[in-house]
Amino acid sequence: MQQRRGLSPEIQRLVSIALVLLGGALLILFSQSVYVVDETEQVIITRLGEYRREATEPGLHFKTPFIESVHRIEKRLLRFDSEPSEFLTAEKKALIIDSYARYRIIDARQFFEVVRTELGARGRLEAIISSEIREEVATNDQIEVIRDNRESLMRNVTERSDVKAREFGMSVIDVRIVGADFPPEVANSVYDRMRSERTRIANRFRAEGDEEKAKIEADADLQRAQILAEANERARTIRGEGEAEAISIQGLAIDTDRDFYNFVRTLEAYEVSMTDGTTLVVPLDSDFYQFLTDVYPIGDERRTD
Repeated sequence: MQQRRGLSPEIQRLVSIALVLLGGALLILFSQSVYVVDETEQVIITRLGEYRREATEPGLHFKTPFIESVHRIEKRLLRFDSEPSEFLTAEKKALIIDSYARYRIIDARQFFEVVRTELGARGRLEAIISSEIREEVATNDQIEVIRDNRESLMRNVTERSDVKAREFGMSVIDVRIVGADFPPEVANSVYDRMRSERTRIANRFRAEGDEEKAKIEADADLQRAQILAEANERARTIRGEGEAEAISIQGLAIDTDRDFYNFVRTLEAYEVSMTDGTTLVVPLDSDFYQFLTDVYPIGDERRTD
């Protein structure tokens, strides 16, 4: 303190500047010597552009300042969307297909040495996946790509793309078709054909429905006729049995009291032959009208026969 108080102001100013510079240099040196690895990333350390080592454990790490550099690479699942492209099906018909892929960097050193950046990775993956989609679409018909066989198609593309992507330190997890559509110049005609086909199918189903309806109605009419015929036959049988029973009862009644039977039958005949206002001229000896002229009941000795 004594000596510093004895220094001239100019010397003190220079000393202060030197201390500030030294502190700044030490701070810069420290900042260039340490780095932090996040749990979502992996780090490649290079020395003058050459690979030296990897750091994958999260936390604080050290490196040689100035001559060693830190390159951060994602551990997380990544995604990229490809540009819609035109592909030819097995029928030589064009489809505009839009797809996306999900991938992960599994070998940081290989990825860094071959691809370097995520932008480079996207370029490599797009070329690989586009080639595999083109090859797979070329073996399928339009309807299979659009609807029937899409799941199998994407599974094949994913598997083959993954094999090729591993050469660059990446793994393709999934490839999906976002959209598969017809080129604008043919879309309208294709949609018209699709509508016509749907109309034809609807008409066929409608005709089959009408035919089935006619069959059901004819079958119902036949069953109705059979049921009515059986019912009528049963009714005739019952009626015949009833009439036979009535004749039997009537015959029994006749045998029991024939005079009373003749009396009842004659009254029934009167009811049929005579109406209101009818004037009869009847001989006294007429058997038919004997019950109108005889004043004595049957069996009376005074009755005239």
